[in-house]
Amino acid sequence: MKNIFRPLFVLLAVLVLFPACEENIDEAPTFVNWKERNRVAFLQTLGKAKEAIAQAKARYGNDWEAHCDWRVFRTYAMSPEAQATAADSIAVHILQRGAGPGSPLYTDSALVNYQGRLIPNELSEDEESRIKGAVFDYSGLSRDSAMIFNPDFCSPVHFLVSSTAEGFTTALMFMHVGDMWRVYMPQELAYGSSATKSIPAYSTLSFVMQLKGYSRAGTPLPAVGK
Repeated sequence: MKNIFRPLFVLLAVLVLFPACEENIDEAPTFVNWKERNRVAFLQTLGKAKEAIAQAKARYGNDWEAHCDWRVFRTYAMSPEAQATAADSIAVHILQRGAGPGSPLYTDSALVNYQGRLIPNELSEDEESRIKGAVFDYSGLSRDSAMIFNPDFCSPVHFLVSSTAEGFTTALMFMHVGDMWRVYMPQELAYGSSATKSIPAYSTLSFVMQLKGYSRAGTPLPAVGK
């Protein structure tokens, strides 16, 4: 049974610290040409985000953010002066806007509801995986998003912002309490050539993330309702 209290950072640390299960994904019929398919899928999503942002800026000028639900952010690990590429960027689709002040810092702790998926895989035998992408991790006891993000049933995970995958950490550092985002990250900001039982090597990942609360280093998390 899934442990409701297992921290997300433990899972992610295991993925990073333990030897990866190197897979030749081209040998698995379901994942034929997986690396290239994932690269193309992320570029398409990134292009969609950039186009939506460009249209909003053209129409609304400096007020574009109020009229556009897409964002593109460079990884927190890149200096502002550096030229970002697709491999250095995440694409964000805003599902719900929070009203909380400030954003988590790299050294903070956070409470998050989340569900992680692979890209839709047209070669999969599973219908959900073909249409939405296979779920590889989630907070709480149920993989059903209706439960994960339901305020009456959700179980937010407490973890260090700095302990997650680079794309996940980057997203958190731009979020406000109450935000719910669908975050798309290229394999370079996820787990790259590493593979696990549920995440093939070179996978573009998407997370629906909901920030429930955060605290600065050395201070307890504020009391928040589910």
